[in-house]
Amino acid sequence: YIKINLIKNNFTSGELSKKIWLRTDLQQYKNGLKEAFNVLPIIEGGIRKRGGTQAIAQTADAVRILPFTLSHSQAFILVFKPNQIDILDPEGVIIKSLTTPYTATDIKELNYCQNRHQFYIAHPKHPLKWLRTSEDLTNWSIDDFQYAVPPLEEIDTPSIAVKPSEKATGKKAILTASLYEAYDNTKRYLVGDVCWYVMPVGRIYFRAIRITQGNVPTGGTLDATGPIPDPNWGVTSVSQADAFTAADVNKFAFINEGIIRIDEFISKSEVRGEILLKLSTDIEAIANSWTFKQDIFTSNLGYPKAVTVYQQRLVLGGTTSYPNYVWFSRVGDVTNFLPTVSDGDSFTVSASSDQLSNVLHLAQSRGVVVFTGGSEQSISATTTLSPTNANIVESTAYGITESIRPIKVGSELLFVQKSGERLRSLIYDYSVDSLVSNELTVLASHIAKDHGGFKEMVYQQEPDSIVWFVMNDGTISSLTLNREQSVNSWSQHNIGGQALSTLTLPSVSGADRLYFLVNRNGTIQLEQLKEGLLLDSVIKVPVQHNKPCIVQDPLISILGDEIAAYFNDGESIYSLPILKREGNTLTIDCEMSVGDIYIGRKFTARISLFPPEIQGSPATSSPALFKINHINLYLYETINPKVNGEMVEMKQFTENVLEAPKPYTGSKRVEMNGWNDFDNFKLIIEQDEPLPFHITAVVLEHNFNDR
Repeated sequence: YIKINLIKNNFTSGELSKKIWLRTDLQQYKNGLKEAFNVLPIIEGGIRKRGGTQAIAQTADAVRILPFTLSHSQAFILVFKPNQIDILDPEGVIIKSLTTPYTATDIKELNYCQNRHQFYIAHPKHPLKWLRTSEDLTNWSIDDFQYAVPPLEEIDTPSIAVKPSEKATGKKAILTASLYEAYDNTKRYLVGDVCWYVMPVGRIYFRAIRITQGNVPTGGTLDATGPIPDPNWGVTSVSQADAFTAADVNKFAFINEGIIRIDEFISKSEVRGEILLKLSTDIEAIANSWTFKQDIFTSNLGYPKAVTVYQQRLVLGGTTSYPNYVWFSRVGDVTNFLPTVSDGDSFTVSASSDQLSNVLHLAQSRGVVVFTGGSEQSISATTTLSPTNANIVESTAYGITESIRPIKVGSELLFVQKSGERLRSLIYDYSVDSLVSNELTVLASHIAKDHGGFKEMVYQQEPDSIVWFVMNDGTISSLTLNREQSVNSWSQHNIGGQALSTLTLPSVSGADRLYFLVNRNGTIQLEQLKEGLLLDSVIKVPVQHNKPCIVQDPLISILGDEIAAYFNDGESIYSLPILKREGNTLTIDCEMSVGDIYIGRKFTARISLFPPEIQGSPATSSPALFKINHINLYLYETINPKVNGEMVEMKQFTENVLEAPKPYTGSKRVEMNGWNDFDNFKLIIEQDEPLPFHITAVVLEHNFNDR
């Protein structure tokens, strides 16, 4: 037989799918794990127990949490509830509550972006809203977004000549509709055009019912079967210029190369408005040479479902009636969507593809990236984006899931593919001069599938560059991602209860703060995941030394039998036995010197290693029998881990066995027994107590033998 020692000091491929457990030719096999549960593979190569969560606030009826970030020292949590937003500081203290129109279902469909003190909220059934705060953060409000000029679309326009009274920008002008003219046999009439013609009974007004020329209005004829209507003309009761109604107020007249906003209805033949764009002339505009346009965002046509900000422009996309449109505001004026050909003015782009082209999300990456139901498209320009040089190009064709907003990680965008189970990256590739997409779940496809797909994702840049996911079954997953070090490492987590939503906030300390909205037995809590905490939903409580020791808190009844306790004074850490739980009271076994302890939900951190493979592909050692004589665990500030269910004792012979254990750094040699084969190999290292756990390497001392 062959004696060999193998070291595993790199866990940066994380948990791998069963589909590739025999891909021993991959480097990811050597760096991967069968299971990574409640642990975080770190960029340096080791793996450690994740932090626990701290319960910071109870938020009844909460559905979703979103970040409102101004700086590292000024960041807030927006807690969305049916018809309400609670604004909380990072410690969970409510600053303000505001009323909203959003139902619980609406909240899950919200899209958003932030630009300094303005937080834009988009939903296809509600007008765009903006949540705003004052510079001193004392005043908060949420209102319908107010457009100086909204995005416009042409509507039915009276087929009649109109004359403006002014042409200069800023002037008030009266639009006067001309009287209808007599029928002209040489004129081509469009549908809806009105003229008059002298009949034996006098002047009769006619309206064209189809495009016609050279067909004199007759009013119809008679034959033996009865009256036959005129196929080209219908008699109308109009006897004067009937061009305008009161409903035309707030519409926009595009006339003589200029634009007039209608502010006042005077009569059927006159309206008054302000000239927004200078007219080339104030002479009469003939019928069908001018048009009416109106706000495209209405309850009938729908409201934008996607929003972002790019190069000082507010960018909106996708309504019910115009699902593939993207609107850009004027530069520096997010309220103005007045369309012209000037470089700084508003313009509209239409997403086009042989795939689904309904706009679902907008993001930034070398331009505006338009995520649709079937493709990923980029709106960009060789210079500054403007109405005359904007170019839209389809980059990839995967499609995004509607409910999950893409996020920026370094220079790439991450998005969940339309199936809801695949995570993809989108990044610019200079070799093809286009955005390209790679799948990040290919080696761990089981995680999304086993948990019903992804629900939400956020990026925690510091300290370890981790993307966190709330899954549809209420569990959590994480992806440690660092392209420079080739780290693509998945883990699964269970914080108990049901995770509903998640967000990250920056902090002055450098480490991003990570929050989860959790439903624990019907109680919805806001919890912050913190390194150093060893339980979930943890709180610090004082001990009452009443012989025996007891602690009391409402959290005890919420957590039920999952509750555990530990002591940590900065030097010693140890678990405290719970003797009895009754209602909100715990009876524990502790010394009189113990003042405060931590209580919370107990969780297990666990890794399961792959069997060793010493041959190079295509050769393999898998049919051989092998025996692990010992393993050497290299630990960092760890207390009493377990190997295959047996605790590894940390204390040295020179230490007092009665003293509280201290975190251990170094190596421990653990004896193993029995021969194994490739299929039945088992090496599980775990920590099921509220104690620290961090592995830097595992060395396997083993013998190989032929069968």
